[in-house]
Amino acid sequence: MAQKTRLDSRFAHIKIDAASPVPKHRQIYAALRRAILEGRLRADDALPSTRQLASELGVARSTVLVAYELLLAEGYVVGRGGAGTFVARNAVRPQRKPPAEHIEPRPLSQTADILRVWRLPDLTSLARPFRPSSPAFDAFPVAKWSRIVARLVRDTSARWMSEGDPRGYLPLRKAIAAHLFTVRTCDCSPDQIVIVSGSQLALFMSALLLMDHDDAVWIEEPGYPHARLTFRVRSDRVIPVPTNDAGLDIEAGKSLSPNPRMIYVTPTHQWPLGWTMPVQKRLALLDFAAKRGAWIIEDDYDGDLRYDRKTYATLFGLAESRRVLHLGTFTKTMHPGLRIGFIVLPADLVDSFVAGRQILDRYPNTISQIALAEFMESGAYARHIYDMQTLYLERHQLLHERISKQLSGFLHAKKAQTGTFTVTELTGGIDDVALAVALKKEGFDSVPLSVAYAGPPGKHGLLLGHAVARPEDIRKGVNALERIASTMGHSYRANDV
Repeated sequence: MAQKTRLDSRFAHIKIDAASPVPKHRQIYAALRRAILEGRLRADDALPSTRQLASELGVARSTVLVAYELLLAEGYVVGRGGAGTFVARNAVRPQRKPPAEHIEPRPLSQTADILRVWRLPDLTSLARPFRPSSPAFDAFPVAKWSRIVARLVRDTSARWMSEGDPRGYLPLRKAIAAHLFTVRTCDCSPDQIVIVSGSQLALFMSALLLMDHDDAVWIEEPGYPHARLTFRVRSDRVIPVPTNDAGLDIEAGKSLSPNPRMIYVTPTHQWPLGWTMPVQKRLALLDFAAKRGAWIIEDDYDGDLRYDRKTYATLFGLAESRRVLHLGTFTKTMHPGLRIGFIVLPADLVDSFVAGRQILDRYPNTISQIALAEFMESGAYARHIYDMQTLYLERHQLLHERISKQLSGFLHAKKAQTGTFTVTELTGGIDDVALAVALKKEGFDSVPLSVAYAGPPGKHGLLLGHAVARPEDIRKGVNALERIASTMGHSYRANDV
């Protein structure tokens, strides 16, 4: 009988915890990713065959295959024909020890920046079809949510009536920490999480507590306008840094402002163009921030909504330098009226952010937090996310198909992998703001792509929210765009439908 081949000692750290809520394939993925990032596995090192590793760990071969697929998708490893799977050369970095000094946030500047006023976009209070940031209200589990809220209101202890913890309801912070660890490879303590009334407040707090008016902040170009406006409240040096499908152009940023105090990015689903930052660029950005002493604000506004259900490790989860603040929100996955977001902080910043939180709005809404905690603990949130991933993909595919058939030569729809909206680009010289205004008169919301640019627009088009649009809304909306295209005098080729 052939003797069983033992694993190389470099892989001895891979263990399966059968009692852990983390799926087995994610345990394997996390152990291998950690070994690569810590330098225990080097560039071009071969991974065990899936059959050998499965036999050693006592799991199905398909479990190891899924773990390897995650590593391949994120760029940690590469496949080489029939030779096997190897550690990617540009995924390895030297192990970096955390700085010995204690991190202190900068004090608030005594300036009048906070009094600046900007005009917000003119949007109606009720979400209409094609609003980019809105979830599917028609698919929200109203019955389940209503039962939880009704039971809380009847609770004779009336725990939801009392003042809340300024950090947020502890069971909710525990549920968020467990969720981040299980599906986002983000290992944090509930004590590092502060609940906020939306990610916009988290952005404002970050700018207020960590920046002075003469500090530079890098933002993506194109990028999220509300982030740009928020930083302008605090800083005179908001620097738009060009992006491409690999992420923020660090070299371009250096030439524009070599020592930023803060870097704002949307790496999982770049707003508005939709690309996902590859792991090599993530590692490069983390190393740059560590060397320059910059804070990275990671806005993960819809990271749970990937259609392929693959999850990308957060910058916070990759960081060794304690320079990342991770922002999350339930606005896209639940509903905007909930007004619950969160920020995951380096441990040294928690006290300062809690103090700032108490000054700004005391504590978050208690009953909504309790209800959301119970919703997550029951497993209803995970089921809801699974359903929305399926639904949003179906609605995106329908919108993409209708635009391709009816508006070819006028509007090009990009394929999406995640989120609530579809990015479209105008192929002619049409003004996208005028197009958005005309579409609004037809009863459909949208956001012109050009408003995402701080400087001259590099692209024109519309962001069309497919999540909030039912199939009949999508058909009517594309028909409206077809009529508008004709009235604008643009010549385009429309296929028969």
